[in-house]
Amino acid sequence: MRKLHSGRRSAANVRRAALVLAAGLAMTGGGLGQASAQSRATDESALKAAFVYNFAKYTDWPDDVWNKSPKLRLCTAGERGGFTQTVAALEGKPAVRGKEVEVRQLSRPEEAANCHILVIAGRTKMAEWTRGVRSLPVLTVGDGEGFATNAGLIGLYAEGEKLKFEVNQEAAHRAGLRLSSQLLKLARLVRDEQGEGR
Repeated sequence: MRKLHSGRRSAANVRRAALVLAAGLAMTGGGLGQASAQSRATDESALKAAFVYNFAKYTDWPDDVWNKSPKLRLCTAGERGGFTQTVAALEGKPAVRGKEVEVRQLSRPEEAANCHILVIAGRTKMAEWTRGVRSLPVLTVGDGEGFATNAGLIGLYAEGEKLKFEVNQEAAHRAGLRLSSQLLKLARLVRDEQGEGR
């Protein structure tokens, strides 16, 4: 069994990030209700990207994978647009456990094997992307409810005017990843639909 990289996080840091995630989950429309549809979509994409950044902080990769690259490789795939653009803007953000964030836009599923995180936007070819990394230590994050029940790890979805996320621990186990208990407390836990992906 591969040893997992466990970042040195103080209890205070864990609580702080949990509060950040909880604050995101608690955000409601408020002033957004009066904003234009375009600005609401931009705000939602930025919030999703912030979630992805925090997911990176609370995921442990196997040591051999974590130590292979000096950077945190965050990859995007699928539909290009608001979500992938805001994820791309994470490049240059403060380092995650000592690793600078590097963002890559992928064009083929086989390229995802070298990613720490794979963000899949939209539903187009979603199954093809998740199938390509199913047994690899890649944290897959999808845009839309149902992503995590179809072999993905974390699915972002809207509930009313709130942004929430669901986590598939079976998929995390298959990938050899360990998600922080603080992260799991804020998630809706789901399983593979009808045993798919086992």
